[in-house]
Formats: sequence, structure tokens, C-alpha cells
Amino acid sequence: MKPLSVICLFTIVWKVACNPTFVKTTSGPIQGFISELNNKAVKAFLGIPFAQPPVGDLRFKKPKPVQPWTDTLQATEMPPACIQYTEYPFPWYDGMPGKSEDCLYLNIYTPIIATEGSKLPVMFWIYGGGFTLGSSRLDLHDPRALVQEGDVIVVTFNYRVGLFGFLTSNTEDAPGNVGVHDMVMALQWVNDNIEYFGGDKERITVFGESAGSIAISLFCVSPLTKGLFSKAIMESGSAILMNNNYLQPNLQVSQRLAKAVECASDDNTIEDDPDGVVGCLREQNATYLAYVLWSLDPTSIAAFFPQYGDELLPNNAVDDIREGSFTNAVPLLIGNNRDEGSFLITTQNIEIFGFFGYKDPEINKTFAESMLLKIFSNFTDPQKYVNYYMDGVPDDDYDLIRRQVYTAAGDIMFLCETVYFAESYAERNNDVYYYFFTHRPSNSPWAPWMGVAHFEEIQFVFGRPVRKPGSYQKNEASLSTKMMRIWSNFAKYGHPGEFLKWPKYSKANPTYMNIDGNPRINEAKLGTGPHLENCNVIRSHYGF
Repeated sequence: MKPLSVICLFTIVWKVACNPTFVKTTSGPIQGFISELNNKAVKAFLGIPFAQPPVGDLRFKKPKPVQPWTDTLQATEMPPACIQYTEYPFPWYDGMPGKSEDCLYLNIYTPIIATEGSKLPVMFWIYGGGFTLGSSRLDLHDPRALVQEGDVIVVTFNYRVGLFGFLTSNTEDAPGNVGVHDMVMALQWVNDNIEYFGGDKERITVFGESAGSIAISLFCVSPLTKGLFSKAIMESGSAILMNNNYLQPNLQVSQRLAKAVECASDDNTIEDDPDGVVGCLREQNATYLAYVLWSLDPTSIAAFFPQYGDELLPNNAVDDIREGSFTNAVPLLIGNNRDEGSFLITTQNIEIFGFFGYKDPEINKTFAESMLLKIFSNFTDPQKYVNYYMDGVPDDDYDLIRRQVYTAAGDIMFLCETVYFAESYAERNNDVYYYFFTHRPSNSPWAPWMGVAHFEEIQFVFGRPVRKPGSYQKNEASLSTKMMRIWSNFAKYGHPGEFLKWPKYSKANPTYMNIDGNPRINEAKLGTGPHLENCNVIRSHYGF
């Protein structure tokens, strides 16, 4: 009898049988590896290209399908992050070296037993970062614990951010929205190939946070994503934030950037001479362009937003959401963190609060009201809303004054838009489950007064307290296990699990699950809202 190693060389069929981390896809053969966590193994396939490198003449253009390969791709190293720049320590910023324009890659993590035909549920993660920062290689996005706990396949990937994903001349050369088109192409690749890894393309759950959550709300109304996913999880945000079309603001930022690097002028704009200006921008160093964009507005959390008017978003997405014109009607798990807005007032007022809030000033009502006027500057009669949040607040209750400011910021940036989306989605007979995350992590970088800030839930969804228990309190690993089970159960069944009595959410019955520090898997604390009174006061601005 010939040695097994010799038999494995005979054919691709034998190669697959003898090598559990070898997969043959429509793009070409891929060799992954075995990764261990807590003495358990998962399969990992890192750095799989899903599009052609968007470099040279492809900079600013929509992604093009990856060219097939014949040699085996060694999928053993995490791909580089897409180009981005900030000098502030946002937790969602990839500050590691090795960023590149050639960044359109995805990573697939599967249970060790997964093989073609296993038909396991798939979870497709879209990171946040204001469409300006973020990457799949952040430690927070390591999904191995989630794969092990949930017995699911998890896919992470990169999409272009900042100017490389959203700069526009409103032409085919730089149409804008290409970062979202990257997401769609990655999702299409997963639909075409995930069964070779043991996944079920009929059970793909898209899940994302902040900008990723906004993108998923766009997926729910886009004709391009129809049928590409069967469930959705939205963490902290919806496209209702984009109440107006961002085409003109995106053009303005694009023009400012082009002027700053001397590719445009007041007499030669990106709209008047798109070929010349975009051609000039293509010749600039990528890292330099990212730096210049940041320097134009250093504290901005989002230089660009997706815009309407192309095949991805032919209509105003907010109109579609308001009218219930959903192209994908799937079960939805959606929610927020308790103090979404606290990071907004510190990062926008660093000299007053410090970036992480540790200056802790006693701001008075006059200053607070000036901040609120800025927050509501796009609203009709901003003073009306300032009065709503500040009336009855004692002049010397500095903690409450500050809390009212960041509550208002969180309401209009993240929370109420999420509530309105959930209401509209549920009104069309879709199953909606709402969570409200209220546990402050023991390792939070934010000052204690900032509470349960934006982004804080992600580490529990991905099982970081399970991977690195020494960085957390003991009960937090159990809480993380509880959340991983909820998220993965939703991916499997379309509901959070029979072990929880969790009512469906609707405008008439706005019941949410309070995910606090209680790690017991079968104990539930329900609430109503969240922030229902606040959201009812400001909903007329959004037409909901």
C-alpha cells in the first residue's frame, strides 16, 4: 500500500480529502490553516482576494471582480488594512503599519468539522468607523471564539474607507459609493463560494456596527443586494441619519481635498474638469492624500457618507425606509448602547473634555446650550430642542447637564434613527428583536462618566473576554458567551433563542432586551423604548 502522502498527490479530489484546509473555489484553489484557541481548533483562510486591487487607474472606481488564479493561494496571513489616517486614538482606527490600497481581501473562519456540504450558517461582518476608519484585522474583530461558541462560519473583510471609498466627481471615473460597492462584491463572492467552506448560502446573516450597521440598512433597500442575505443584525445606526442626499457634501469635500493638493482650484473644480482633477489625484501618494483629508478636519468622525442616485441606491434610502420599500425582508436583530453620544462630545471638544473624557470639566448650562444648538443646527427651530433637553435641569447639577448634552447627541446620531428603522421594518410584518446594551466594560478606555459608550459591545459579540480573560472581570467572559449565543442563535434560527422570553419589537409594542452585566443565559430583563419620549419629540424632523 502506498503511503497516504503519496496518494494525496494523485488528484485534486484526493487533495481535498487529505488536506482539510484545502478548498477549491470559483476563483481558484486556496490553502488555509488550523488555528487554535483555548485548546480548540478552527479553520482559518486569511487574505482571500474578492476583487482586483483598486490601484492605478482603478483608484476611486467601482471594484472589478477578482481575476481567477490557478496556483494554490496560501491563505495564511492577515491582509493589510485599507489606507486611512488619523492622529487620534479612536478604538476603531487601524494604527498598525502595513496599510495598502491593495486591501480588498476577506477572511473566513470555520468550525474544525466544516466541510463542503455541512451547510453551516454564515455571519458576514461589516466593521464601523464612520466610513473613514476601520479594518478586519483589529484584534476586536477576531471571530474565533464566536465560531467555536456558535458553531457558525464567520467572514470578515476590508472595504475602502475615506477618500478611496467615497471621493466623487459624479462620473464613472470617481462615482462615489465605491466602498459600499466593495461590501456588495465581497458579499457576492461569499454567496458564490461559501458552500465550498461548509457554509449555507441560504443562511447568510449580515451584521455590522455603526457605519457597518448603516450599510446594512442600505442593503435592506438596495436592489443590488436582493437575495444575498437571509438575516440582518444592526448595531448602533441606520441610514436614517442620512436624511439628505450626500452627493453635494461629498463633492464639496472632494473639491476641498483636490484644492489642498493642488489638483483643483476655484476656477478648475472637480465638477468642471473631472477627468483632469481625478487624473491628478490618481498620481498622488495614497498615504499623503489620507493625511491631507484628515488635516482638513482633524476631529471629524466621517468625512464622507454614501450618496443616492446610482444602481446601488437609485432612490433616497430614507424615503424607501419611511415608505417601507424594502428589497430584503428578513428577520432583524437591532439595538444600541446606553450612552452612544458620550464619545461624540469628547472627540469633538478635545480641548475641553480630553479625548477619552478624563479632563472632566463642570460645564455650565450656558455652554451646554451652545453645544446643543450646534447639535440641532440642521433642525427647524433648534431652540425648541435645546429647551426640551435642558428645561428643568438645575444650574448646579453638572453631571446631569453633561448627560443631557451627550444624550441628545446620541439620540440624533445613533439611537433614534435605529428606533425609527426598527419601527418601519416591523410595520411590514418583519420579525424585529431590539436589544439595549447597558454593561460598561471593566476595561473601557473612556472616562467613567461616559457610561456605556458607542462601540463597547463589539468585544462581547466577538468573544474577546473569552479569548483574553485576564483583561476582564470573571463575569464578563460569561456575559460574552451569552451574547455570542444570542447572535449565533439569531443567525441559525432568525430569533435570539428559545432560552430567552424576548418579545418581538414594534411601534405599538416597543419592548427591548436589556443586556446588562447579568451573565446568566436564561435570564432576561425587558424594557420599553429605548429613549421613546426623546425619539417622539424629534421624529418629525425625520418624517417618521
